[in-house]
Amino acid sequence: MTAEAAFCSPPVSDAVERARLFSVRTMTSWALADFEEPVTAIITELVANAVLHARTDLELRLVRSDDRVRIEVADLSPAPPVLTEPLPLQEGGRGMVIIDLYADAWGSVPTPAGKIVWAELKVDAQELPWRPDLPGSG
Repeated sequence: MTAEAAFCSPPVSDAVERARLFSVRTMTSWALADFEEPVTAIITELVANAVLHARTDLELRLVRSDDRVRIEVADLSPAPPVLTEPLPLQEGGRGMVIIDLYADAWGSVPTPAGKIVWAELKVDAQELPWRPDLPGSG
């Protein structure tokens, strides 16, 4: 089974919130609500990066296959994302760290008009690895 959903936006401040709402609706419609948290976290960072750094129109695509969800954000900037380790008191700079934490794989590909930054998340796992064991929950 394959399903796709897309969302387009100019680089405006409410693009991140609208993309988050889009992802929640999409994950719910795909019966993947258990994976809403990591998908939404990844989308938040990818869309925020496109708004902040590319400052161009963007397209968010979600592609579901049997065992994974692929998240793609296309923008018109050729500059690839960079995974850096921010300083402890530094504001910002953690977007790609968050994506690297939640995604099973991620990367970027240049396009004739800019780039696509993508992340994939397995959705067939029995356990959800991003939910930490809380004291007293075992």
